[in-house]
Amino acid sequence: MNTPTASNNTLCPGCGEPYILGDDACANCSFDLRGLGLPTTGARGETTDFEAPLTEVRFPAPHTLDPGSPVSAAVAILREDPSGAVVVVERGALVGIFTERDVLSKVAGQPDVLAGPIREVMTSDPVILRDSDTIATGLNKMTIGGFRHIPLVHGDDLAGVVTASDLMQWFMQKYID
Repeated sequence: MNTPTASNNTLCPGCGEPYILGDDACANCSFDLRGLGLPTTGARGETTDFEAPLTEVRFPAPHTLDPGSPVSAAVAILREDPSGAVVVVERGALVGIFTERDVLSKVAGQPDVLAGPIREVMTSDPVILRDSDTIATGLNKMTIGGFRHIPLVHGDDLAGVVTASDLMQWFMQKYID
């Protein structure tokens, strides 16, 4: 396990305790960590398109399931739609995410798991992005956490799922076309 140390700048500025890169807040003192470790622009005062809000990128409506839904229902959605993620919500609140990676690591080779509830194999309490976060924040969280899908919220409501391919398409349209 990789334990955070001062040498890789993962000590909370509020209390000095280690935190996991990509966390929104320090588990020890609740210090807001969202702005720490973000890439910076070349010169002070200079802005880039990466500082634009995530709402500038178009995200398809997310697929959602209840935590009691069978794993087979999530797998069927992933088979039909290339988005690669199903968001798990309970009474309108985000409680987890189930991705292709979860299928490979928690379901493949275990057919009996398909009949069980999605809550048993989903990633609980996933890292999130807010609609006010920047594209740079999204890229940073994906890179640091090794994520390809991060739920996007507006207040307490699910607004979409940010995917690495959505951000790459935004980049390609902005700079290559």
